[in-house]
Amino acid sequence: MSAFVVKRTRGTVEVGDGVTIPAEIEAKCTHDGYKIRFVAVFDNDAGRYMVRVLEVTAKTAPEVTGEKLRTIPVASLLRDVVMYKLADTPLAGRRPPEDLASTASTSELLQWVSRIYRRAVILGDPPAQSVANALNVPRSTAGRWIMRARDRGLLTVVDRRAPGRRED
Repeated sequence: MSAFVVKRTRGTVEVGDGVTIPAEIEAKCTHDGYKIRFVAVFDNDAGRYMVRVLEVTAKTAPEVTGEKLRTIPVASLLRDVVMYKLADTPLAGRRPPEDLASTASTSELLQWVSRIYRRAVILGDPPAQSVANALNVPRSTAGRWIMRARDRGLLTVVDRRAPGRRED
């Protein structure tokens, strides 16, 4: 798969805690002889981007078939484009310091928890597990920190995919 090109973005949407991201992203790329164009729109109800337009054109491949369409990694392409567009926001994929859990103030730690959680929701990743992985702590510890971040008002976004979660 070759690199993608973001053709345009349109509008912005606030995703919680004062962070804004593009409301719509149009991107193009090539994959296995096909030219691909897609438009992704941020869906507030889902809390993530959804592909609303997908165009596939045979560039060097002989034809577009159903079998070939199923080989196009739409979710992976979308994830790469969204990560690229998040690069200039507080949600960029910067790694937290290695010893954050033991050296940071509670406030700094919970800000990192909030940032990691929000990014995971937007990318469609499991947020609590993402916090645990990024901070190298057990899932249960990440869950407690997420609750503390919510209690302090640092984390207002909710993973709407999780059953039984309350809306903030």
